[in-house]
Amino acid sequence: MKNIFNNVIIIFFILFQGCAKNVGESIDNEKTDCSQVQSYFEESVFPVLESNCTGCHSGMSPSGGLSLADYSEVSPPGILGSVIDRINRDEGQSGLMPPNGKLSEEHLSVFQQFFEMECE
Repeated sequence: MKNIFNNVIIIFFILFQGCAKNVGESIDNEKTDCSQVQSYFEESVFPVLESNCTGCHSGMSPSGGLSLADYSEVSPPGILGSVIDRINRDEGQSGLMPPNGKLSEEHLSVFQQFFEMECE
């Protein structure tokens, strides 16, 4: 009888932990209001772009056909993913952007946070 009771407690614990984990995961996956994502872009991301990227990547014929001049041009995941790839390359590695040297860790984390944001 004691064995059955212990087994029931163990099974209950395993099931409860599984449910608690699933609830926690769903909270972590919540999307942010798009206006907050755009505000983050304007306040944190765009100043870095403006000082390091838009000199070449804006205007009528942006370098590589990639314009980074505003939120609507940067927000599509495919474009942002390629930017994240380029700015995270190692110093001296082909294709590192900006070409004059790697961004600071602080600036890289701003881009990474923006890249990970999803909006409704």
